[in-house]
Amino acid sequence: MEAVQTSEIRWYKGRPGSGTAATDVTLVKLSIDGKDVEAPAGVSLLSAASAAGIYIPALCAHPDLPPSAQRGGGSSGCNLCVVEIAGMTGMRTSCSIAVEAGMVVTTTSPAIDKLRKDGIAKTLGTHPHVCLTCPQRDGCSRTTCSFGNPVEQRCCSIFNSCELRKVADYVGIPPTTPNYKHIQLPVIKDEPFYDRDYNLCIDCRRCLVACNDVRGVGCLEVKNTDGRSWVGTIAATLLDSGCKFCSACVTVCPTGALTDRTLDPARKEETQVPCKATCPAGIDVPRYVQLVGLGMYSEAVAVIREKLPFPGILGRACFSPCESACRRKDLDDPLSIRSLKRIAADNDSGLWRQYSIQLPATGKKVAVIGAGPGGLTAAYYLAKKGHGVTVFDALPAAGGMARYGIPSYRVPLAVIDQEVAEVEKLGVDFQFNTRIENVDELKAQGYDAVFLAIGAQNGDALGIPGDNLPNVIDSPTFLRAATMGKVGADGTAISIGKRVAVIGGGNVATDNARSCRRLGAEVVDMVYRRTQEEMPARDDEVQGCVEEKVNFRFLLAPKKIELNDSGTSRLKITYIRMELGEPDASGRRRPVEIAGSEFSEDVDLVIGAIGQRPEQISGFGVQLAKNNRVQVREDNMLTSRPGVYAGGDCVLGPSTLIESVAQGRKAAAAIDAYLGGDGNIEEKLLPDWDTDPRIGREDGFNQKKRFHPIFIDPDKRNNWDEVELGFDAATAQAEALRCLKCNLAAKIEDMVLPPEAWLELNAENVATVQTESGVYQLLDADKKVLAIKGVENLREGLEAMLDKADVAKYFVWEDAPFFSQRENQLVQAYMQQYGGMPPGVGGDDMDDLF
Repeated sequence: MEAVQTSEIRWYKGRPGSGTAATDVTLVKLSIDGKDVEAPAGVSLLSAASAAGIYIPALCAHPDLPPSAQRGGGSSGCNLCVVEIAGMTGMRTSCSIAVEAGMVVTTTSPAIDKLRKDGIAKTLGTHPHVCLTCPQRDGCSRTTCSFGNPVEQRCCSIFNSCELRKVADYVGIPPTTPNYKHIQLPVIKDEPFYDRDYNLCIDCRRCLVACNDVRGVGCLEVKNTDGRSWVGTIAATLLDSGCKFCSACVTVCPTGALTDRTLDPARKEETQVPCKATCPAGIDVPRYVQLVGLGMYSEAVAVIREKLPFPGILGRACFSPCESACRRKDLDDPLSIRSLKRIAADNDSGLWRQYSIQLPATGKKVAVIGAGPGGLTAAYYLAKKGHGVTVFDALPAAGGMARYGIPSYRVPLAVIDQEVAEVEKLGVDFQFNTRIENVDELKAQGYDAVFLAIGAQNGDALGIPGDNLPNVIDSPTFLRAATMGKVGADGTAISIGKRVAVIGGGNVATDNARSCRRLGAEVVDMVYRRTQEEMPARDDEVQGCVEEKVNFRFLLAPKKIELNDSGTSRLKITYIRMELGEPDASGRRRPVEIAGSEFSEDVDLVIGAIGQRPEQISGFGVQLAKNNRVQVREDNMLTSRPGVYAGGDCVLGPSTLIESVAQGRKAAAAIDAYLGGDGNIEEKLLPDWDTDPRIGREDGFNQKKRFHPIFIDPDKRNNWDEVELGFDAATAQAEALRCLKCNLAAKIEDMVLPPEAWLELNAENVATVQTESGVYQLLDADKKVLAIKGVENLREGLEAMLDKADVAKYFVWEDAPFFSQRENQLVQAYMQQYGGMPPGVGGDDMDDLF
């Protein structure tokens, strides 16, 4: 029967954005190994069996690649997925034939098993495999060999996770398997991201299909050396071949021929899409970046608003850990993600409102103390869950540090007001100029829960003589006064004078310094005890200081401050010069005083920007940690008092807007659950769009440099108008299109591997285990190994673990007379694969094994 050339349903269905989604699916009924199966018409028999839980081995097929009949290229395939179909003569490859109604399929028989063994023997004839049959293979480093096998004959570093190894173990390696002949194909390890060892290529052509057919990039081709076919790049390098580094080829490769050295197998989800993983709020960064690349700003904002209510504020003031993590940095420069968020927010039509839901009133009341980013976020989501929310704040307006700690030349007040208004629209009640210091009073007023989001409003003292003199002030006090119009010439609450010294080297210090220039200071010195290389301030903030004529004074520290009797200035500050010594706990070199290097200068105002802490909050009756921080449970932000939660800077200390937002989200979910809700604040505000898996070829893509936003000319920055103007539409699109679309590789399904003998951890299954010595492994709900333990009595050892069944869900065991040796081998194998010890199940420190 001729194979039906049709693609896997799940590749072309359910992928919005590809333009090929179908609405109607016809199901056909067939029998596989005596099991009645229903499958969509047109899918391959291999897919239908897999969906039914019936394993058929395969190496050239993959669930996210078209079936082999569409691959072309002349590859004969692995021939491992052969089956017998009643009424048809001979064997059929299940990856290349479509299901039909009434099919009766057999997936295992002596004839099938023999053909599969022949297939695995043929494959291993072109791949190193001595380690597969070695009795000492588990736990072996493969850097040395007890049997003297040369390196090129041994298996590679991914042995423990190798798909080829697992399939070969399942099928069985026949004694007729030919010896591997090393023909010295290229090994390339000096290009971005990927290591390539073509000696390990088995010509399955998955990478070829993924790159050329599915992604449409076309940088791979079939090559032939000494009669052996393998897949390589069309040019000498990945860059010259037009590679877009989407990682599809590496993800589907069943051997170590293609590996990504930047991925951590123990943290695969985090390292595959690090921009999303490092966002404290968990925003789907690739999705909204790619929408900006299509000019779909409102859709991009919908994605952002699935995780937070302040895209405009954070598009300007987020410290953007996603940019530092962006994988494109390993190619050239990371994406300007924050600026892409901003242009989307500035051009939002409010499409997200179509899918935004506010639940009916629950009758429950929540008091939020503090109208900063964390408090506002919690209020927003709690109001959406139907709870009555009142926000109390000691200041005259909402925004917290976004308003009173970040100058308006960075975040305009109009942007804050606009996004706070969205919180108000939900019925949140704001009580400004209201200082709350007692939770009991709120409880007496009928509030069912309280969220403390009071921030870290107190600045750390400089810790030197004279730091309490008039005109010596901490950073939060100064910035708050500046926002409220209480800083300026003589006669205001804080007189700026002619010369200001700002002590510190972070973003807060740059905010103070640049604000002082706007407030009339003729000279502003930013004093930092290390060098510019160690400064924690963002590069763009440092550049802003340079452009606005702030003086950087490096390797300098204040020693004391005195009143100035000369009358030319208000204060005299004494500095001492520093030099860098050994690294401290932060990894930066420790500044060391240079004896006898002191000198003094006249100044009018000293601003300490070296740290912040929460106010003394003993009136709330909650347990405190270091520096007046509120102690909470990390999983739900609950304090030591039932019904009282806390988050943001009062828990973290001086942190960032996005971290406070993330804690506000976590607290809102926990408070909702505490009040009887389901605790689910997740939203889907853009349900019908996803990245097109076909990204196409684009000459020069892998050499596009980063675009930078537009700034107002320094000579025109004489007021509080916003300095950074962001991207125009064309530049934003060009920058967004630099995205490597790492999310596509993360969506590629794992290949279905041979079945393992995992058993559910319960008394009934444990009772079937032998009482001899051996090794057991405990696994979590995702079948990830938690513990490996050798014991004299397997059943007794597992019975002792039954009380861990809330964590360990499955187990597997094997008999081993020398159980300690076998345990050591398995643990070593685990460490080679994941780079560390198994995490354990609580109270069983795996490090004790050594």
